[in-house]
Amino acid sequence: MRSQPIRHPRHFGARAVVVALVVMVAALGAGCGSGGGKSSAANGKEPMAAATEPFARLDPAAFADRIGDKGAVLINVHVPYEGELDHTAAFIPYDHIVGDARLPRNKNTEVLLYCRSGRMSEIAGTALHAAGYTRLAHLEGGMRGWEAAGRKLVQNPAHAPESPAPHPM
Repeated sequence: MRSQPIRHPRHFGARAVVVALVVMVAALGAGCGSGGGKSSAANGKEPMAAATEPFARLDPAAFADRIGDKGAVLINVHVPYEGELDHTAAFIPYDHIVGDARLPRNKNTEVLLYCRSGRMSEIAGTALHAAGYTRLAHLEGGMRGWEAAGRKLVQNPAHAPESPAPHPM
C-alpha cells in the first residue's frame, strides 16, 4: 500500500484562499446582475449608495435628477469659490463640513455634495458618512464634469467671500 505524502499546513491555507476567492467572485457576479436595468428602489431611482460605499457616485444627469428631489440639500464643498450649481443651499468647505450648523440635523436627509473636480466632495462624503449621515451622493467629476455634460454653472460673486482663502488642495 502506498502512503500519501504529508502535506505542509501552508498548502491547505493557499487552497482555502483560492476557494474563498472563487466563492467571492461568484457571489459578486450574482449580485451584480442587471435585473433588466431597473433599480430595486421604490421610487424608481437608484439607491443613494451601496451598503459598502459611504456615498453614491452620480453622473451629471443622475445628479441633476436628485437636485429636484423634495427635501434634498445641495452643498458646494469646494474651496475657494469657483462657481456653483443652481439651487445650492450651502457653501461649506470640505475639510470643515462635519459639525457645521448648515448641515441638516436629520442625518437621513438626502445630501448632495459637489466641488470642482470631485475630490473634495469625496472627502466630505466619507467624513459625513463617518458622522452618521446615511443618504449621501456626490457629483462624479464635479463642476468640470457638469460643464462637460453641457450643463451651466452659476457665478455669484456674493458667495465668494463665504469661502476661506485658497486651499492648498
